[in-house]
Amino acid sequence: MNDSEFILSFNRYKREFLQQWKLEEDQRGVLEMFEKWLQVRGKEQQNEQGEEAANVPVMPFNAGKDWRMLLEDICRRVEKNLFKRGIVIKCLSAARWGQVRGSALCLVLPDRRDVFYRLCRTQPRKGPYSGQKIIKGELVLDGHKHSLFLPLLHYQVEMENRLGFRLERESTRVEETGKYRFKICFPLSERLSVRDCEEIARLMADFILVTREYIEKIGEAKTG
Repeated sequence: MNDSEFILSFNRYKREFLQQWKLEEDQRGVLEMFEKWLQVRGKEQQNEQGEEAANVPVMPFNAGKDWRMLLEDICRRVEKNLFKRGIVIKCLSAARWGQVRGSALCLVLPDRRDVFYRLCRTQPRKGPYSGQKIIKGELVLDGHKHSLFLPLLHYQVEMENRLGFRLERESTRVEETGKYRFKICFPLSERLSVRDCEEIARLMADFILVTREYIEKIGEAKTG
């Protein structure tokens, strides 16, 4: 099991643990700290192993080819996962969906075209994933601060308990510009197995399934 597989497995078991024990927000700190420690330790071990086995070539992702293929593969798995659960979702390029972030892929629900999900790769300069290559999945709620974003904040802990992981937000400074998102992030190693892709797709599908349910609940409350 490589570092990426181990971290994804940890996320899966953490999700099951939180679902069973229903921890409050302020009780999750140790789990979150342990997850961040795993990521840092895994990176250190990769560096050590690279020094010990310098004769073994490690092929980095080709940003123009491999990343795109990786995102498309994950999106197709998300589509299939949700289809089996009775939800149809369409994967489109960001450019085709009218978004400026051309390298991203958008996951669009036919019955909710005013909000959408986005999958992209990035390497943040700040925050807990600073300097790391990550895949980021996000629910984009720009323009829906009062109608959806703020009501969803009321259910955030409840959604996190069901999902088993923390939903991240943009910084206060970014939200002040009108960008409202809920995000999940997946740190990456230089190599990903099929199992890694399946796990990322499963967590992304769960993220869509749960957040969509609460979006519908908010809509029903307004019309009921």
